[in-house]
Amino acid sequence: LRVALCSNWCTAIADCCRKGPSRSLSAMSKRQKTDEACPCCELRARQASSWQFLPPNMAPKGACQQCVLPPPPPLSDYLPPFVWPRTAAEIEGLAQGVEIDFTSTMDRVAAVSDADASVETVLRPLMGAPHYKTNKAVVEAKFLQHCSTDSAVREAADKAGARFAALKAKGRTDPRIYGRVCALAAKNTVSGRDAHFVQALKAGFERSGLNLSPADQKKLQELRDADAKVCGLFKKNLAEDKTELLFDKNELEGCSDAWIAERTRDGKVVVTLKYPDLIPVLQQCSVAATRRRVSRARECEAYGANLDYVAEGVAIRKQIADLLGYKSWAHLSTETRMSGSPEAVTAFMDPLLAKVKEGAARDLERLKSLKGGALEASDVSFYSAKLLKEQYGVDHEAVRAYFPLDHVVATTLEIYQELLGLEFIEIEKFDTWHPAVRLFRVIDVATKQKQGFFYLDLHPRDGKYGHAAIFHLLKRWGDQVPVDCMLCNLPAPSADGKPALLRHSNCVTFFHEFGHIMHGLCASGDGNSTTLAKCPRDFVEAPSQMLENWCWTVEGLKRLSKHHETGATLPRDLLDKMLDAKNVNVGLNMARQIYLSTLDLEIHGTDPPTTAEGLQALVDRLRPEISLIENPPGANMLRSFGHLMNQYSAAYYGYLWAEVLSADMFSQCFEKDPFDAKAGRRYRDLVLAPGGVGKILDHLTTFLGRPPSQEAFLKSRGIA
Repeated sequence: LRVALCSNWCTAIADCCRKGPSRSLSAMSKRQKTDEACPCCELRARQASSWQFLPPNMAPKGACQQCVLPPPPPLSDYLPPFVWPRTAAEIEGLAQGVEIDFTSTMDRVAAVSDADASVETVLRPLMGAPHYKTNKAVVEAKFLQHCSTDSAVREAADKAGARFAALKAKGRTDPRIYGRVCALAAKNTVSGRDAHFVQALKAGFERSGLNLSPADQKKLQELRDADAKVCGLFKKNLAEDKTELLFDKNELEGCSDAWIAERTRDGKVVVTLKYPDLIPVLQQCSVAATRRRVSRARECEAYGANLDYVAEGVAIRKQIADLLGYKSWAHLSTETRMSGSPEAVTAFMDPLLAKVKEGAARDLERLKSLKGGALEASDVSFYSAKLLKEQYGVDHEAVRAYFPLDHVVATTLEIYQELLGLEFIEIEKFDTWHPAVRLFRVIDVATKQKQGFFYLDLHPRDGKYGHAAIFHLLKRWGDQVPVDCMLCNLPAPSADGKPALLRHSNCVTFFHEFGHIMHGLCASGDGNSTTLAKCPRDFVEAPSQMLENWCWTVEGLKRLSKHHETGATLPRDLLDKMLDAKNVNVGLNMARQIYLSTLDLEIHGTDPPTTAEGLQALVDRLRPEISLIENPPGANMLRSFGHLMNQYSAAYYGYLWAEVLSADMFSQCFEKDPFDAKAGRRYRDLVLAPGGVGKILDHLTTFLGRPPSQEAFLKSRGIA
């Protein structure tokens, strides 16, 4: 069908290639009204966020220049250093080049004598290797696995990522390189930040098992390769899930007519498991059977063999920990984090659970009373929303009207600029993987120096990463500035030009994720926030969680809100109701966080389950025991719990750990005046700029003027 339609592509499609989804969709809608004879316009409008834009040399015969992905503009200092590959062959060429450069670098460093070992001959070359986020070719070759509309490109990029992971493993287990690093460290002539990097390199080699026998080193490498492979398969199932559930309109009672109309196809309403579909059904649909069916699809049926992949990954990680002499993967993981050990995490969470469990039980009884009977897992979101609406007067749909996407994005960017002393300049012409992507250059207001770049890719489409995340593409290195990208799945403007309206939770998510971009771009010094200077996983969320508070202040909500029709800000009565309702179900929600954190530590503990059946039994036990919610038969959220199959394995507790620290930072420095630019600049200099160099606890203590405390967190959540 597409080949037939492409031969008739018309000039109107050019509008869809412009930056900014609202402009492109609106323009397309106008075109359709004047040129009903063009069938591809209608198809493109329906698939605006997922249509595959092909380069000219791959487009069907007859496609005009405006219809295809435009060629990249010339590179300059005003653009990131990327030319995104259009084909799998280009990615293969990039990957081969990276492998050749890597081998050459390793051989050159290995040839350095002990006497000649120095920062310039050993440290600098190694920090430019593929796994330190200083190499643009690595980014070009592997990043598009998360966001390209071309499945062949995604697959090639995924394979390139696996090849680079193998290079990383090879580099950190090369005894020749370890010897050169030890020779440099033994000289005791390296000082300052470079000394941090040398010690980090040395420790990394030792955690990689270079003290093992050759046979065990080989086994370790095989295990790491196997873990990378199974994590890749898990992520691929998440990204490429094609689940579509068909409902009659009456089965979606409670969902808005506009939402239903957008998803109606051939008389049926098509619901996927992506967040813009999932959340409205679980929160608004009054038909329990529909909510149950969607929940079951997500936790029992979708994502292929992901539960088996989790079991396999858990077993592999335990073998890695055993080989390296650790009690568990959790012990290995937490060693380099603020917590230092899983025992310290348990000591942090157990008293917290004791304090929240009574409140969680009250929250649960209130929801049961509202329903008039026993509460199922698929009921929780619906009756929580109902409680907010009926007893607190918070209507999520009414609130959405005040948060049009364009205004929320623009205002969020304004607030960050003011708070951190930065200027964001949008770039209109740049190389991209999709026309809806936006790009900004960041300037330091005081020095007028370029601070970095960031991309925003905000809307869902087929094959794209399915959650919200920041990808730190490049780190500061010589003349190279950091480059970050936000991939998320916020609703897009409709085909008829209606603006996308966000839930307040969407606003919080966007504000939070953008905080990660600022953390990446504000880190100072070469190589900061790379593998050798990585912010501890259990602190990395704290800066962004602290910034979420701006979405819960009167001043912040007034600025972020603007009714999409009248332009009015949130009425004071609705705003007050939202603030009053902030801690509704806080006990139940926090119990859920502790449940997920405990589940993570258990499956990465000293005696983990190593089969899908064992994982199921663990979820069946822990979910009601800690979260107080009975687990439906066969339901297992581990199928889509991507955190446990990436860098967050044995680290999910970090969200709660960081939340305690974030509440302390906000209370101490911003609660009186959230828009205090002096406090914002101090925060940038003392918390964001250090990145991963030095001890985070020391930086935090300097910023607070005292050691961190839990008091502000407990008070802010209404627990103390």
